[in-house]
Amino acid sequence: MSSPETPAVRPGGPGPATRPPADRYLYRSNPRYVLRGLDTIDPSERRALIGSSSGSAVGGLLFPADGTVPGTVKAVSPSTARLFQQAAVPTRLPSPRWPGVSGEDLGDLVGAEVLEVLVAGRFLTGVEAIAELARQPVEPPEGRLAALSLDAIAYAESLRLRDQAAIAERLYAFHRVPIRTAWRTVGYEDAFRAGLRHALPHGLGGDPRWTEYRHHPWRAFRRRRTPARAGRPTVKLYISPTTDDLAGTVAASVALIVSAPEVLGWKVADTVDTMVRPDKFVVYLESWRALRDLAGELTPALAGAQAHGVPFTCETGLDGLLSWGLDPAPSPDGPGSLVDSWRTWVTARLAGGLVQARQAGLTGSQAHAAALRRARAAGVDTSTWQPVRGRAGVLERSAPCGRPKTG
Repeated sequence: MSSPETPAVRPGGPGPATRPPADRYLYRSNPRYVLRGLDTIDPSERRALIGSSSGSAVGGLLFPADGTVPGTVKAVSPSTARLFQQAAVPTRLPSPRWPGVSGEDLGDLVGAEVLEVLVAGRFLTGVEAIAELARQPVEPPEGRLAALSLDAIAYAESLRLRDQAAIAERLYAFHRVPIRTAWRTVGYEDAFRAGLRHALPHGLGGDPRWTEYRHHPWRAFRRRRTPARAGRPTVKLYISPTTDDLAGTVAASVALIVSAPEVLGWKVADTVDTMVRPDKFVVYLESWRALRDLAGELTPALAGAQAHGVPFTCETGLDGLLSWGLDPAPSPDGPGSLVDSWRTWVTARLAGGLVQARQAGLTGSQAHAAALRRARAAGVDTSTWQPVRGRAGVLERSAPCGRPKTG
């Protein structure tokens, strides 16, 4: 993508992704789903579907209309629930009546099979609709991490799994290092933690700007007196060395990280299970400018470190050692607590695309293209994995979908 001297963070933040045209189309709620309020669902079933998320963050659950057939339950935000109800009568969108609904939102909702769109006289949804609206070919990958991301999609599709949550987990975990038997010993884990302690700057524990907090299985720090960030996405920088180079990378990085004025916090692996992840060292930042500046300072400091590489992130240099993503913004009107990070947001959509492709009889490169179009419709440039939008309005979870119990 770019030379190590010029991090590929585009000016002004995320750039445009290829997506369906922004013209107004006729949309309607998908008649194959019914909306259920949380108060109509048995508490134990509700916990299994949305975890600890508060009722104010989730406006309802979409269940397959034929409850005898297992399928995908979709947790939707209050605004999406209202749109689903009102779009029972076909509605042209975008519309001044729904000023907060963008082209990417509509692409995401169609891709998730929440809405149908009228194309050539037929109401279509999911990957079939996206393929009709976006006929341009899938762009080739730019850089090592984009190629690695395509490898992850091909691997997940080759497993022929039917459960969307299981596919998303495989995508998210792709490129982890197999754990060696010797690493499972107490002695190795103690030595690993000791190496990281020695790599941290002396006196970090007494630095008044930072506080360490419990966040198993990470060693995590956050800036004191950080203002609330409601409604704002969080920029994150991934630093991804190999396991052998982790301690040295931490030693070369942390002094620059803690002195950067717009760093909100950072975390590094504290167990063997997190050490083998590609996203083993992550920095959270206030702005795109802060990301650009910190990446520029880290690039010469980390020259020579061997890169591991994080799939589904946008490369910033050093052959994938540095990359970035955009965590969805916390919002009172969106199930943000159900979306942990940029990569979980992306892999959920890719998994949904693979499931739909399998149901349509697509395999191999056709299924890969369907998954990529699903992510593009939600606002992701899949040639670079650069985010366009960071807010999620729907969460898909594969679960048995019998008729919800009333209580």
